[in-house]
Amino acid sequence: MPLSIVLPNVRKLFLCDPGYIQFEADLKGADAQVVAWEAEDDDLKDAFRHGVDIHEKNAEDMWGTAFTQLLGGSYARRAKRQECKHTVHGIDYGCSPRTTAIQRGWTVKEAERFHNRWLSLHPGIKRWHERIQRELKHNRTIHNAFGFRRVFFNRIESCFTEALAWIPQSTVAINTYYGAFQLEARYWPTHGDSGYFPAPGDFSGLILQTHDSINFQFKSPSVPSPKEIAETLKVKTPYEDPLYIPWDLKQSNRSWGDMGKCE
Repeated sequence: MPLSIVLPNVRKLFLCDPGYIQFEADLKGADAQVVAWEAEDDDLKDAFRHGVDIHEKNAEDMWGTAFTQLLGGSYARRAKRQECKHTVHGIDYGCSPRTTAIQRGWTVKEAERFHNRWLSLHPGIKRWHERIQRELKHNRTIHNAFGFRRVFFNRIESCFTEALAWIPQSTVAINTYYGAFQLEARYWPTHGDSGYFPAPGDFSGLILQTHDSINFQFKSPSVPSPKEIAETLKVKTPYEDPLYIPWDLKQSNRSWGDMGKCE
Protein backbone atom coordinates (compact mmCIF):
# COMPACT_ATOMS: atom_id res chain seq x y z
CA MET A 1 0.00 0.00 0.00
CA PRO A 2 1.34 3.47 -0.80
CA LEU A 3 2.33 5.57 2.17
CA SER A 4 0.25 8.69 2.72
CA ILE A 5 2.35 11.78 3.28
CA VAL A 6 1.01 14.65 5.34
CA LEU A 7 2.72 17.90 4.38
CA PRO A 8 3.23 20.50 7.12
CA ASN A 9 1.61 23.92 7.06
CA VAL A 10 4.49 25.74 5.39
CA ARG A 11 3.31 29.08 6.73
CA LYS A 12 4.04 27.90 10.27
CA LEU A 13 7.73 27.84 9.33
CA PHE A 14 7.69 31.66 9.16
CA LEU A 15 8.06 32.31 12.88
CA CYS A 16 7.77 35.68 14.60
CA ASP A 17 11.00 37.06 16.03
CA PRO A 18 10.98 37.02 19.84
CA GLY A 19 9.00 39.96 21.16
CA TYR A 20 7.49 40.83 17.77
CA ILE A 21 3.97 40.69 16.33
CA GLN A 22 3.80 39.53 12.71
CA PHE A 23 1.16 40.95 10.37
CA GLU A 24 -0.22 39.84 7.04
CA ALA A 25 -1.92 42.56 5.00
CA ASP A 26 -3.80 41.65 1.84
CA LEU A 27 -5.79 43.73 -0.61
CA LYS A 28 -9.53 43.15 -0.39
CA GLY A 29 -11.38 42.21 -3.60
CA ALA A 30 -8.61 43.88 -5.55
CA ASP A 31 -8.88 42.41 -9.06
CA ALA A 32 -12.66 42.88 -9.23
CA GLN A 33 -12.30 46.51 -8.18
CA VAL A 34 -9.77 47.21 -10.92
CA VAL A 35 -12.18 45.70 -13.47
CA ALA A 36 -15.00 47.95 -12.15
CA TRP A 37 -12.81 51.05 -12.53
CA GLU A 38 -11.50 50.01 -15.96
CA ALA A 39 -15.12 49.52 -17.06
CA GLU A 40 -16.21 52.79 -15.41
CA ASP A 41 -19.13 50.86 -13.92
CA ASP A 42 -20.81 53.15 -11.38
CA ASP A 43 -23.00 50.37 -9.94
CA LEU A 44 -20.05 48.13 -9.06
CA LYS A 45 -17.91 51.05 -7.89
CA ASP A 46 -20.66 52.23 -5.54
CA ALA A 47 -21.02 48.71 -4.11
CA PHE A 48 -17.29 48.48 -3.41
CA ARG A 49 -17.21 51.92 -1.79
CA HIS A 50 -20.02 50.93 0.57
CA GLY A 51 -18.37 47.65 1.57
CA VAL A 52 -21.03 45.45 -0.03
CA ASP A 53 -20.21 41.76 -0.44
CA ILE A 54 -19.81 42.04 -4.19
CA HIS A 55 -20.29 38.32 -4.88
CA GLU A 56 -23.56 38.24 -2.90
CA LYS A 57 -24.75 41.31 -4.81
CA ASN A 58 -23.81 39.82 -8.17
CA ALA A 59 -25.53 36.52 -7.38
CA GLU A 60 -28.70 38.37 -6.36
CA ASP A 61 -28.57 40.51 -9.52
CA MET A 62 -28.07 37.46 -11.72
CA TRP A 63 -30.48 34.96 -10.11
CA GLY A 64 -32.91 37.06 -8.07
CA THR A 65 -35.15 35.06 -5.72
CA ALA A 66 -33.55 31.77 -6.81
CA PHE A 67 -30.58 33.03 -4.80
CA THR A 68 -32.12 35.24 -2.10
CA GLN A 69 -34.54 32.51 -0.96
CA LEU A 70 -31.62 30.25 -0.06
CA LEU A 71 -30.92 30.38 3.68
CA GLY A 72 -28.12 32.75 4.66
CA GLY A 73 -24.99 30.82 5.58
CA SER A 74 -26.31 27.57 4.09
CA TYR A 75 -24.11 25.35 1.96
CA ALA A 76 -26.41 25.87 -1.05
CA ARG A 77 -26.15 29.66 -0.79
CA ARG A 78 -22.37 29.60 -0.35
CA ALA A 79 -22.02 27.26 -3.33
CA LYS A 80 -24.24 29.48 -5.49
CA ARG A 81 -22.24 32.56 -4.45
CA GLN A 82 -18.98 30.85 -5.42
CA GLU A 83 -20.47 29.71 -8.72
CA CYS A 84 -21.43 33.28 -9.56
CA LYS A 85 -18.05 34.62 -8.40
CA HIS A 86 -16.04 32.30 -10.63
CA THR A 87 -18.36 32.69 -13.63
CA VAL A 88 -18.32 36.49 -13.47
CA HIS A 89 -14.55 36.46 -13.05
CA GLY A 90 -14.24 34.36 -16.22
CA ILE A 91 -16.51 36.67 -18.23
CA ASP A 92 -14.60 39.75 -17.06
CA TYR A 93 -11.41 38.15 -18.35
CA GLY A 94 -12.83 37.24 -21.76
CA CYS A 95 -14.02 33.66 -21.19
CA SER A 96 -16.38 32.37 -23.91
CA PRO A 97 -19.83 30.88 -23.17
CA ARG A 98 -18.58 27.51 -24.38
CA THR A 99 -15.70 27.56 -21.88
CA THR A 100 -18.08 28.65 -19.11
CA ALA A 101 -20.41 25.74 -19.97
CA ILE A 102 -17.52 23.26 -19.69
CA GLN A 103 -16.27 24.73 -16.41
CA ARG A 104 -19.69 24.97 -14.75
CA GLY A 105 -21.28 21.84 -16.18
CA TRP A 106 -23.97 23.94 -17.86
CA THR A 107 -25.39 23.75 -21.37
CA VAL A 108 -24.00 26.29 -23.84
CA LYS A 109 -27.44 27.96 -23.92
CA GLU A 110 -27.38 28.39 -20.12
CA ALA A 111 -23.90 29.87 -20.31
CA GLU A 112 -24.92 32.23 -23.11
CA ARG A 113 -27.88 33.47 -21.06
CA PHE A 114 -25.61 34.14 -18.07
CA HIS A 115 -23.03 35.96 -20.24
CA ASN A 116 -25.69 38.08 -21.94
CA ARG A 117 -27.37 39.03 -18.66
CA TRP A 118 -24.08 39.95 -16.95
CA LEU A 119 -22.95 42.13 -19.86
CA SER A 120 -26.39 43.76 -20.15
CA LEU A 121 -26.24 44.68 -16.45
CA HIS A 122 -22.67 45.94 -16.82
CA PRO A 123 -22.15 47.17 -20.41
CA GLY A 124 -19.00 49.01 -19.39
CA ILE A 125 -17.21 45.66 -19.14
CA LYS A 126 -17.98 44.95 -22.80
CA ARG A 127 -16.75 48.45 -23.71
CA TRP A 128 -13.54 47.75 -21.79
CA HIS A 129 -13.07 44.51 -23.74
CA GLU A 130 -13.59 46.35 -27.01
CA ARG A 131 -11.09 49.05 -26.00
CA ILE A 132 -8.41 46.46 -25.25
CA GLN A 133 -9.07 44.75 -28.58
CA ARG A 134 -8.64 48.10 -30.39
CA GLU A 135 -5.37 48.82 -28.56
CA LEU A 136 -3.99 45.39 -29.38
CA LYS A 137 -4.88 45.82 -33.06
CA HIS A 138 -3.45 49.34 -33.13
CA ASN A 139 0.03 48.75 -31.71
CA ARG A 140 -0.09 45.51 -29.65
CA THR A 141 0.46 47.58 -26.49
CA ILE A 142 -1.73 47.95 -23.40
CA HIS A 143 -1.28 50.12 -20.31
CA ASN A 144 -2.44 50.04 -16.71
CA ALA A 145 -3.51 53.03 -14.65
CA PHE A 146 0.02 53.52 -13.29
CA GLY A 147 1.40 53.96 -16.82
CA PHE A 148 3.17 50.60 -17.05
CA ARG A 149 2.83 48.95 -20.43
CA ARG A 150 3.06 45.52 -21.98
CA VAL A 151 3.69 44.70 -25.63
CA PHE A 152 2.32 41.47 -27.14
CA PHE A 153 3.95 39.66 -30.06
CA ASN A 154 1.59 36.69 -30.53
CA ARG A 155 -1.46 36.63 -32.78
CA ILE A 156 -3.98 39.22 -31.58
CA GLU A 157 -6.81 36.72 -31.06
CA SER A 158 -4.59 34.48 -28.91
CA CYS A 159 -3.40 37.20 -26.50
CA PHE A 160 -6.68 39.02 -25.82
CA THR A 161 -7.58 37.18 -22.59
CA GLU A 162 -3.99 37.44 -21.37
CA ALA A 163 -4.09 41.19 -21.98
CA LEU A 164 -7.36 41.54 -20.03
CA ALA A 165 -5.90 39.61 -17.08
CA TRP A 166 -2.62 41.57 -17.10
CA ILE A 167 -4.28 44.90 -16.34
CA PRO A 168 -5.88 43.98 -12.97
CA GLN A 169 -3.02 41.66 -11.98
CA SER A 170 -0.30 44.22 -12.66
CA THR A 171 -2.32 47.01 -11.03
CA VAL A 172 -2.82 44.91 -7.88
CA ALA A 173 0.88 43.95 -7.70
CA ILE A 174 1.92 47.61 -7.99
CA ASN A 175 -0.59 48.58 -5.27
CA THR A 176 0.97 45.97 -2.99
CA TYR A 177 4.51 47.11 -3.80
CA TYR A 178 3.76 50.80 -3.28
CA GLY A 179 1.89 50.03 -0.07
CA ALA A 180 4.99 48.30 1.28
CA PHE A 181 7.10 51.35 0.38
CA GLN A 182 4.67 53.64 2.21
CA LEU A 183 4.80 51.41 5.28
CA GLU A 184 8.60 51.45 5.33
CA ALA A 185 8.75 55.20 4.70
CA ARG A 186 6.60 55.82 7.79
CA TYR A 187 8.00 53.29 10.26
CA TRP A 188 11.52 52.43 9.07
CA PRO A 189 13.86 55.41 9.71
CA THR A 190 16.63 56.56 7.40
CA HIS A 191 20.12 57.32 8.66
CA GLY A 192 22.32 60.14 7.40
CA ASP A 193 22.94 60.90 3.75
CA SER A 194 24.56 57.62 2.79
CA GLY A 195 21.40 55.78 1.88
CA TYR A 196 18.28 54.00 3.06
CA PHE A 197 18.84 50.93 5.19
CA PRO A 198 17.29 49.18 8.18
CA ALA A 199 18.19 49.82 11.78
CA PRO A 200 17.20 48.01 14.97
CA GLY A 201 13.82 49.30 16.08
CA ASP A 202 10.13 48.65 16.45
CA PHE A 203 9.53 47.86 12.75
CA SER A 204 11.29 44.90 11.14
CA GLY A 205 10.70 45.86 7.53
CA LEU A 206 9.07 43.76 4.84
CA ILE A 207 9.37 39.98 5.27
CA LEU A 208 7.76 38.89 1.99
CA GLN A 209 5.27 39.83 -0.73
CA THR A 210 2.92 37.34 -2.39
CA HIS A 211 1.18 39.23 -5.21
CA ASP A 212 -1.60 41.02 -3.29
CA SER A 213 -0.33 40.56 0.27
CA ILE A 214 2.70 41.45 2.39
CA ASN A 215 4.10 40.29 5.74
CA PHE A 216 5.95 42.46 8.26
CA GLN A 217 6.57 42.72 12.01
CA PHE A 218 6.33 45.29 14.79
CA LYS A 219 7.96 44.96 18.18
CA SER A 220 5.51 44.53 21.03
CA PRO A 221 4.19 46.67 22.71
CA SER A 222 5.03 49.44 20.18
CA VAL A 223 2.51 48.24 17.61
CA PRO A 224 0.41 50.79 15.68
CA SER A 225 -3.33 50.26 15.57
CA PRO A 226 -4.64 48.11 12.69
CA LYS A 227 -6.53 51.16 11.38
CA GLU A 228 -3.32 53.21 11.27
CA ILE A 229 -1.45 50.43 9.45
CA ALA A 230 -4.27 49.97 6.92
CA GLU A 231 -4.42 53.71 6.22
CA THR A 232 -0.63 53.84 5.80
CA LEU A 233 -0.75 51.00 3.26
CA LYS A 234 -3.56 52.53 1.17
CA VAL A 235 -2.41 53.51 -2.32
CA LYS A 236 -4.05 55.86 -4.82
CA THR A 237 -4.60 54.10 -8.13
CA PRO A 238 -4.62 57.08 -10.50
CA TYR A 239 -7.81 56.69 -12.49
CA GLU A 240 -9.73 59.87 -13.30
CA ASP A 241 -12.00 58.71 -10.46
CA PRO A 242 -9.23 57.52 -8.07
CA LEU A 243 -9.38 53.99 -6.69
CA TYR A 244 -8.25 53.17 -3.14
CA ILE A 245 -8.30 49.41 -2.56
CA PRO A 246 -8.81 48.59 1.15
CA TRP A 247 -6.58 46.19 3.09
CA ASP A 248 -7.47 43.32 5.43
CA LEU A 249 -5.10 42.68 8.33
CA LYS A 250 -4.24 39.52 10.27
CA GLN A 251 -1.72 39.15 13.09
CA SER A 252 0.03 36.59 15.29
CA ASN A 253 2.77 36.46 17.92
CA ARG A 254 3.70 32.92 16.83
CA SER A 255 3.88 32.44 13.05
CA TRP A 256 2.38 33.26 9.68
CA GLY A 257 0.38 30.04 9.91
CA ASP A 258 -1.28 31.13 13.18
CA MET A 259 -2.69 34.42 11.95
CA GLY A 260 -6.00 35.73 13.28
CA LYS A 261 -8.03 38.59 11.82
CA CYS A 262 -7.46 42.04 13.32
CA GLU A 263 -10.61 43.75 14.50
